[in-house]
Amino acid sequence: MTSMTAEARLAESEAAIARPLDRRLPAAEQVYRMLREEIITCRIVPNEAISENRICGMFQVSRSPVRIALTRLAEDGLIDIFPQRGTFVAPIKMRQVIESQFARTALEIALVEVAARRWTPEHSREAHANLDDQRRHAASGEAWEFYLDNERFHQMIAKAADLEGVWKTVQSVKMLWDRIGHLANRVAGHREDIIAEHEAIVAALDRKDEKASVKAMTAHLRSVFNAIARLRPLHEDYFTDE
Repeated sequence: MTSMTAEARLAESEAAIARPLDRRLPAAEQVYRMLREEIITCRIVPNEAISENRICGMFQVSRSPVRIALTRLAEDGLIDIFPQRGTFVAPIKMRQVIESQFARTALEIALVEVAARRWTPEHSREAHANLDDQRRHAASGEAWEFYLDNERFHQMIAKAADLEGVWKTVQSVKMLWDRIGHLANRVAGHREDIIAEHEAIVAALDRKDEKASVKAMTAHLRSVFNAIARLRPLHEDYFTDE
């Protein structure tokens, strides 16, 4: 299969992103959120150039909100800004991924341990309905919907622990991992593996077994490294060990 040229890929990205902004809301926040989604989902791929002028044209805004948005994306670790050279989507930096996954693991293991003690039949019904959604979207190849199902699954555990506010912290530390997740969802068998891991977590929670819940969540979060092992040979230029 012939790979898409950088120019064609950029045109496709722009067509997907370009949309009118809501003039009642801050422009910088809207540009930031739209660009972040495109980068996290890898519709704008690692190492791709980001043109400030083109973004201004796409959203019909001045440079000021675009620069604010780009600064925030750089702070998130999603883009690299090089004076005199340009702005580029950051590669997936393994050192940062390992550090963010360390923090995420600590938080989510603590959440699932508390959730196991507080787990109710209502929590179980909600979790099983979510698993049904995951299976349906995985089977139909709806990658974005599957991603949202995954997000809701982990958020439900925080909610069951009565610590839903912690989920916002988890989201902030796992942002760098999300790009890997979106890439991995394109690989055959990955979504099915994730569902099986989620099923093991729910089975342990349904038994209100704290140790088994922690064990299942730990195994699930460690699977990120299996995903990376699958992906690097396919997208070696997307990753860096720094």
